[in-house]
Amino acid sequence: MENGRPVEVDRTWRLARFQAVLFDMDGVITDSMPYHYEAWRRVFESYGISVSREEILKREGEQGRVTLETVLSAEGVPVSEDRIRKTLEEKEAIFRSLAKPTLFPGAEALVRAIREQSRKLALVTGTSGGEARTNLPAELLACFDVLVSGDVVTQGKPHPEPYQMALRLLGESPDQALVIENAPYGIRSAQEAGLKCIAVTTSLPAEYLKGADRIVRDLEELRNLLFGTSGSVE
Repeated sequence: MENGRPVEVDRTWRLARFQAVLFDMDGVITDSMPYHYEAWRRVFESYGISVSREEILKREGEQGRVTLETVLSAEGVPVSEDRIRKTLEEKEAIFRSLAKPTLFPGAEALVRAIREQSRKLALVTGTSGGEARTNLPAELLACFDVLVSGDVVTQGKPHPEPYQMALRLLGESPDQALVIENAPYGIRSAQEAGLKCIAVTTSLPAEYLKGADRIVRDLEELRNLLFGTSGSVE
C-alpha cells in the first residue's frame, strides 16, 4: 500500500511471460571481463598499441578476430592471416593464464531457478566453445539447452546471427524469449533479432546500455524483476 492505495506491480518482465531466457556469459554469468581486457591490452601492447578498458568492454561479445582486425586497421598495422591466427591464440593463452573463473553472486542460483520453472535456457557468447566450457562449472553449463559460441557463427555480435541461431536451436520465436546482456554490441544483436533485452550494469555504466529495454543494477535486481520479491513466478 502507498498513501492508502495498492501499489501497482509491474509484471512486464515476469518470467511467466517468456518460454526461454538467453544469457550472455562474460560480464553476466562470469566476472571475467577484467581478464579479457588485460589479455587484449598485452596483445595490443606487443604491436605498440594502447587500448583503454572502456574500448574493450564496449566491444564485448564481438568475435575476437573482428576486434583484432578493427583495432589494427585503425592504427594502420597490416598483418597476415597467419599472424592474425597466432595473435588470437596468444590472446586466448594469456586469458587462460590469468583467468580465475568466478561466477557473479547469484548467477548459478538464478539460472537454476529459471530451469526449475521449465524454461529453456541458452548461453550466447562471443568467446569460443572451449573457453566457455573451461570457464563455467560443468554442472552449471549442463543447465543450458543450447550453447552458441563465437566459433560457431559466421558473424558475431552486434550482428543478430548469434541470437537468431539460439532461437532456432531452442525452437522458440523472438516474442517468447528474453535476453540478458551487459554490453552495447550484445544489446544490438538481441534487438536486431527481434528480442526483448534486459541489461545489467556489471561491466559498463547505464549510459552505455541505453539500447536495452530495461536496465538493472545486478543479478539480484534481475531476479526480483523476473520472479517478484517473493521469489515465485507470478
